[in-house]
Amino acid sequence: MVTSSPKSWLFKRNRPGREPPSGALLPLSELASGERATFVELRGGRGVKGRLTALGFTPGVAILMVQNYGWGPLIVEVRDTRVALGRHEAEHILVRRS
Repeated sequence: MVTSSPKSWLFKRNRPGREPPSGALLPLSELASGERATFVELRGGRGVKGRLTALGFTPGVAILMVQNYGWGPLIVEVRDTRVALGRHEAEHILVRRS
């Protein structure tokens, strides 16, 4: 008898053995809904860095993952503002779980 849902393989956070060590940097797209993190680093070109910095992603800022279904866009709260990000953009943002 299978205990998980038929689509549980689809979501990265439900895969066994994918938990990074405590304090490790991980992409923002790996956070589950409701998790908090601290922004550490931004990787990418000048355009991506400029856009995300203008949205409030600066070192040390607290981030709350509001919505992450494991596919499609995600919604985060940064500096008391909700921001919708594409999954590809979120992979450029490195955070540390709080």
